[in-house]
Amino acid sequence: MNTTTRTFSFEEVIALATERAALPLWIGDDGPRTWADFAAELAAARQECVRTGLVPGSVVIVPGEPRLESLAWLFAVALAGSVAAPLRREREGELASWRSCLNVDGQVRDGRLVGPGQGTNSPTARRLLGELTSQGRAGLILATGGTAGQPKLVLHDLGTLLAAIPLRNGRPVRLLPLMRFDHIGGLDMAWRALAGGQVIVAPPAEIAPESVAAAIARHRVEVLPATPSFLNLLLISGVMERHDLASLRVVPYGAEPMPAGLLARLRAALPAVDFVQRFGTTETGALPVRSTDSGLVLDGRVEGYEWKVVDGELWIHSAARALGYLSGETGGFAGDGWFRTGDLAEQRADGTVSVLGRRTELINVGGEKVLPAEVEGVLLAHESVADCLVYPSQSPVLGQVVAAEVVWRGAERDALEVKHLLHQFGRSRLARHKLPTVVRLVQGIAATRNLKKTRFQP
Repeated sequence: MNTTTRTFSFEEVIALATERAALPLWIGDDGPRTWADFAAELAAARQECVRTGLVPGSVVIVPGEPRLESLAWLFAVALAGSVAAPLRREREGELASWRSCLNVDGQVRDGRLVGPGQGTNSPTARRLLGELTSQGRAGLILATGGTAGQPKLVLHDLGTLLAAIPLRNGRPVRLLPLMRFDHIGGLDMAWRALAGGQVIVAPPAEIAPESVAAAIARHRVEVLPATPSFLNLLLISGVMERHDLASLRVVPYGAEPMPAGLLARLRAALPAVDFVQRFGTTETGALPVRSTDSGLVLDGRVEGYEWKVVDGELWIHSAARALGYLSGETGGFAGDGWFRTGDLAEQRADGTVSVLGRRTELINVGGEKVLPAEVEGVLLAHESVADCLVYPSQSPVLGQVVAAEVVWRGAERDALEVKHLLHQFGRSRLARHKLPTVVRLVQGIAATRNLKKTRFQP
């Protein structure tokens, strides 16, 4: 089966499980599992939905861990016409804030659907969930923004998200997803693996360079979706000398900017690997993009998506756009189907759009705006900078100045010496106000649970 008029959907998963019954689908420490095993997991989850009398429109917390059972439960709830809300157990403390705007009807616990849950639907949640149910559509709820405050709950029509994914058969490429299944990036890669007949390698319980490199070598992983921050950890940890990563062929990267200096290092370390940029948001799903050495470029000629730049901000129009925030916030949702991403962008002469960074991360140095990702890209090109994090520091004169945490791998220096060396290196590449005024030497850079750099203002 090549790509045909069939489209990927939760209903189509049942047909795929029959067609591919004997083919491998999942590889874990306990051995391989086939599509037939997945079909059995899905059937058991669907039977549990029937046993508990799950009705269309019900909201069910399903597992968000990267396991085959998590995907089975997500599709089982969708096939019941209900709304799946993936959540890892380590994040269940967030449920109290969820229930301030959402009634949870049930939760999957150890393979059983238990309930009733609790909570109160906000007026917006009642309206959006009601519209979804009246159209006979299954839903997906994802939380976003929890690391910066109370998470916002985003409601999707699950069918529209899946319909954008190509359905095809091919060689069973082995893929190791690092993002969890309660994140749009992790789900998108898992769905693409299912739709494309790929084999998913279960990620290690702890996502660390050593464990991930060992899994790549052991299972001969060919595709490794990852963030630039994690890829840099692979480089500086030395695991490439201890483990054979020769099986890798494609590394899709995204969720944060890729510094040009880091991309050059990655290509030098893994010359046989094709590094492919990905882009998307929790609210819009994944979007087709074009990778260039100069950064992320969106091609406006791709069918099914539109984008434009309004006052320097990227707006996206897509059929896969979420229905809204259940709390009732408008956020970036415009009434005409557009979503304001919060990403700074500029229109290029060839009709493409270059994405520069997050508006909320701008550093205001006496009225001059500085993008942290731009400065990081230059600093990472220095041979002794293993990693860095650029953020704003308060200044009584300028309001803010550029500060940088630096992981220094060269000859031992103090922070003042490193600052001087970085200024010498960067002054021909950056305007003076973009050079770091404050430099702190650190052993490592903190990351969020989704493996991205976390910026802060001390």
